[in-house]
Amino acid sequence: MMEEKKGNSEGEIPTECKKEVKSFLKKRTANINQDPALAKACKEDAGKFCKDLAVSTEPGKVITCLMDKKQDLMPKCKKMIVKRQMDAANTIDADAPLLEDCKEDLDTICSDVLEKRRQCLVDNRARVSWTCQSRLFKENAERSDDWRLSARLFQSCYNDKMRFCKDVEAGGSRVKDCLEDNREKSGFSSVCKEQVDKMIQARAQNFMLDHDLKTGCKEDIEKLCQYEKDIAKDLQTDDASVINCLQDFREELLTSSCKKQVHKTIQRDAADIRFNAPLLNACIDDRATFCKDVPPGDARVIRCLQDNRASLSFSCRATLFDQEVMMAESIDFQVPLKKACEAVLQKHCADVDHTHGLAIECLLDHTDDEATSTECKREIKHLQLKSSEDYRLNYRLQRACELDVDQLCPDACDKFSYDVCGGKVYQCLSDKESEIQSQVCKKELFRYQQQETKDYQLDKPLADSCKDDVKKFCSDIPKGDDFGRVHECLYDHIEELTDQCRVQEQKIQKLKAKDVRLQPGVMQACSEEISLVCKGIQPGNGRILDCLIANLESSDYSPACQEKTKKILAKQEKDFSLNYQLATSCRKNAKELCADKQGKGHRDAAVLNCLVENEPSLDDTCSSQVSKLLRNALWAYRPGAMLTSACDADANACKSQLKRPGKIGKIGLCLTQKMLNGKDLNADCKKLVVLAAPSESKAIFEENLTKSDIMEKLASFQKAAVEMTSNGLKLTGWVAFAGIGALSILLVAAAYFLYQRYNGNKRPYTMVMKQGDV
Repeated sequence: MMEEKKGNSEGEIPTECKKEVKSFLKKRTANINQDPALAKACKEDAGKFCKDLAVSTEPGKVITCLMDKKQDLMPKCKKMIVKRQMDAANTIDADAPLLEDCKEDLDTICSDVLEKRRQCLVDNRARVSWTCQSRLFKENAERSDDWRLSARLFQSCYNDKMRFCKDVEAGGSRVKDCLEDNREKSGFSSVCKEQVDKMIQARAQNFMLDHDLKTGCKEDIEKLCQYEKDIAKDLQTDDASVINCLQDFREELLTSSCKKQVHKTIQRDAADIRFNAPLLNACIDDRATFCKDVPPGDARVIRCLQDNRASLSFSCRATLFDQEVMMAESIDFQVPLKKACEAVLQKHCADVDHTHGLAIECLLDHTDDEATSTECKREIKHLQLKSSEDYRLNYRLQRACELDVDQLCPDACDKFSYDVCGGKVYQCLSDKESEIQSQVCKKELFRYQQQETKDYQLDKPLADSCKDDVKKFCSDIPKGDDFGRVHECLYDHIEELTDQCRVQEQKIQKLKAKDVRLQPGVMQACSEEISLVCKGIQPGNGRILDCLIANLESSDYSPACQEKTKKILAKQEKDFSLNYQLATSCRKNAKELCADKQGKGHRDAAVLNCLVENEPSLDDTCSSQVSKLLRNALWAYRPGAMLTSACDADANACKSQLKRPGKIGKIGLCLTQKMLNGKDLNADCKKLVVLAAPSESKAIFEENLTKSDIMEKLASFQKAAVEMTSNGLKLTGWVAFAGIGALSILLVAAAYFLYQRYNGNKRPYTMVMKQGDV
């Protein structure tokens, strides 16, 4: 009958004819024997499934029984039953059970409605009797598999079905699913989209109206959500408890078909608040207050609620956070992000699983690709900002670090709380990184650290503490992926920062000192230099940074990389804690010998100068690191540097004698030559030069060589240096001094020998060869 209704008709059907048709339909639907075609087609099935109902006086009892068993009927009977259901969907007069259960409601609520009486009942669902409500729901559930059994959907979407789903066979919810999948496409009618959205919203309210979920999760519902199912069955009305239960047990689902369907329900939840029953119900008032003008779809309302999180009611805020945690699991649940970054996902992440945060991780790895669009980068930044608010919104880190968080950071955040923790757990894990047991947790934490050192906004405690400082000192730096420029700006003003901001920025600087990969500006400026001069060196524990500093005078360095490396060294000369290897090796000595220099002394070289003064009492590893830092500092000498200020006067004298005093190594070389030539140097400067000498000098000196032995070894070292340079090998640092000046490491030993004789001090110094020499 519905198909016929799509055609054009001439004139109006007489009222008497309409009455006759209604009377006929009522008789036919009340008794199967009044419907010869149906009775003939379903004779065998009626005898098989509905035998005991043959004598029932209840209207339409046998036909209702056959409808309940529709999936088990023979093809010819099933076909006729579908036709009768279509008739019932089109006119209430062909629906005897509904007429019986809703008779009083039709007479009272819909008495003045002549045509669309079923729709009147639906529109007044809250007012009709419980019996009528139950019948309406039961029929909707029974007809959920076939789009033709929904009069409004059929009439509104017929043309769209023929255009987008022409070859899709009716039944099994196939056409409904096809319409849902195509509703955002160009050319899809707004009238149909409205009906499809209503259909999805009804599905979200009760699993019985979602044919795919109901059939695909039958086994899982029985084993995991039977209690919720029984409640929904008894209520026979809207209740999302079964869907919520399946989502809560999404990691324990038994069947792949159910996993697929539950994944789809979460996708709907994430896209539109109308399809997210828990959030829709919890945030009715909040949505009206803060997001009344925000249209649904594309997660717009959900984002609006996120932006107003602090002002939301507790129930809305708690439900929102619970949904956000779930949505963090898959790129499919990040609707605007997936839409904006579709090209990147197809190019780089096509074979990556969308679940367990894997596709999101892949996408983050390609954030800085030239081909990544501005819109995609903007959505990635939005995701990072939200996940920085709470570790539970970072799916992979939360799963990887669950046990470590429990053990190391139990008080940082109540994991059962529905309020964001403000980055406290991230910071706790970073502070206690050495105690983390899980290597996977360390890996995920490092990924987060890379993000927060690149963009200060992703370090929530710092961003909150430094809000005014950033505005005051770094307002000219654009927000976003500034490649760590805001952090560098804050450190440039470290003594002018507010106390709380200074503490947070100092933590970040210490973190960056451990690994060059946490210094985005250095990685950007020195990527080629790292691959060339630091090839084979594993990152971490400050090794690459040490390598870059050790080869600072290399001709392979670009001006940008040389400038970045100089700045790293300048920090190390001032701040004991920003030289990872030295800080690690000297932690004990610094605590014992320089306790009164801690605090601000980290940043004015007080701790470092204290270690230099107490060099005879240092452990060998600490002494080695102090020597290396002094060597680097003298080689890349800077006037006024706190660590090498004792040599400023002598260095100034050197400047007047050098053609290019600003070149790396020139001042250091001049100071060493002066000492070797017996020229006067400030006693404190001499001490720095000797302490900076390579450790090999000590080994030579301890042989107690005579003058002739020294000259003999000098000749052999000089010859070796000449051969090395003639073979095209490059010498750098202090070894470069030996090669270029036809001197050798022996000269440093001789200088040390002379210094001991001059000073009358026989205590041997521990000296370390500068790394990255050849």
